[in-house]
Amino acid sequence: MKTTFLKTILLVVAAGFVSSCVNDDDYSIPNFNCVDPNLTANKTVQSMYDMASSTIQQFPENVTQDDILEAYVVSSDRGGNFFKSLSLQTLGTDSTPPLGFSIPVDVTSLFTIFEPGRKVYVKLNKRYYNITNGSLIIGELFLNSSGNASVGRISANTYGNTIVRSCEVRSEEDFVRTLTVNEAKQDANLNTLIELNNVQFVDAAVGSTYYNPNNQVGGATNHLLSDTSGNTTIFRTSSFARYAGNVVPGESGKIRGIMTKFGSDYQFVARTFDDIQLTNPRFDVDFAPPLVGDNVTFLSTLNETFESYTAGSNTTGQNNFPMYINDALVGNAYWRCRSNGTPANKFIQMTAFGTGQNVKTYFIVPVDFTNANSFSFQSRASFFAGAVLKVYYSTAYTIGGVVNPADLTDITSNFAISAANNATGPFTPSGVWTIPGTLTGNGFILFEYTGSATSTPALTTNMDLDNIVIN
Repeated sequence: MKTTFLKTILLVVAAGFVSSCVNDDDYSIPNFNCVDPNLTANKTVQSMYDMASSTIQQFPENVTQDDILEAYVVSSDRGGNFFKSLSLQTLGTDSTPPLGFSIPVDVTSLFTIFEPGRKVYVKLNKRYYNITNGSLIIGELFLNSSGNASVGRISANTYGNTIVRSCEVRSEEDFVRTLTVNEAKQDANLNTLIELNNVQFVDAAVGSTYYNPNNQVGGATNHLLSDTSGNTTIFRTSSFARYAGNVVPGESGKIRGIMTKFGSDYQFVARTFDDIQLTNPRFDVDFAPPLVGDNVTFLSTLNETFESYTAGSNTTGQNNFPMYINDALVGNAYWRCRSNGTPANKFIQMTAFGTGQNVKTYFIVPVDFTNANSFSFQSRASFFAGAVLKVYYSTAYTIGGVVNPADLTDITSNFAISAANNATGPFTPSGVWTIPGTLTGNGFILFEYTGSATSTPALTTNMDLDNIVIN
């Protein structure tokens, strides 16, 4: 794992304060007699992003009025995992996702003033800003001992004139978005409130503590969170987090937090222990999950030639097809788009060759059985080592779910499946299956490839499919 150092989460304070902070469980927010500042935003976070780059700039002074933007606080230093920094975001809509940014402030216990959900106004005049680690940061100019400049903390004496507290507080449910691990790891999501669902810590982290002094970088420990498909993200915990010494559980569930970034590493940071809700049984990770198209529709007519897809090898050809489901139930090999011949012809192919595995993979076609009359396809085998293809229908399969053999009806005998040995020869018309009148409703035709690169002898026949037709 890359060495990382996330400055905004480090907590470096005097020992006496640390002791009182760690042992004090009073999270209460003081009651303020709120007086609305009557400010109006005349700048947007988007406009700041449009102006910003990696180069530090100073917002010009406007002598006639304040230039102001508005945003909502979503981070919290209440749990000790954030230090002298605020993460803020806009309020997203159905058509416009939120934008997040950060403001470093040389003040502790910011949650007592700027709690999550609090709307604030940010006065921009003469503030410094740039894009750091993929996200907008607004603050004061900081020069280190070598004279290198960065956007640093707004001083304790001036932050109150820059970040102005409004009387509006929204529920954080208005801000939180549930994203997948891969969706969350985007610069557009930095400094926004995110919930990752169906996640768990990887085996190597379970039983350790959230902060492990023997596994720390920059005063914090990076564990990995995994989703059901094996996609991971760093989960970072400061040594000063109130739950630093708690044991990392093996259960699964959901975690809420702020997505941050250091260098190229996305780092998910919980604000308090309450953000971590891992109460469900541990799941088995499926490293080859079903690839479900984004336009799966039950059709009564179809003429699929595969010419619109991107051809490649049996490891690089397109394997995610908008109208279909491609499910590697055993092993991790998928049906992929291939091409050969003169003129070039595209088709899909599945093979166990070169996998080093036992494989069972389904190509699943949704069908409107009520209005469809017949089903046909063409097949071509090469490097024939035995029969590998079966054909089924099902009305009980759930899109993206596990293929249950008990829900399948075998219709293989209705087709003449190629047993040839010619990788570039003609396809075999495999026959026309008349859909029974008693078969109605929405359902699926499933092409099942079963092979093995480990058996003796190996069952590694290449099976090609083309011209799938529903009439």
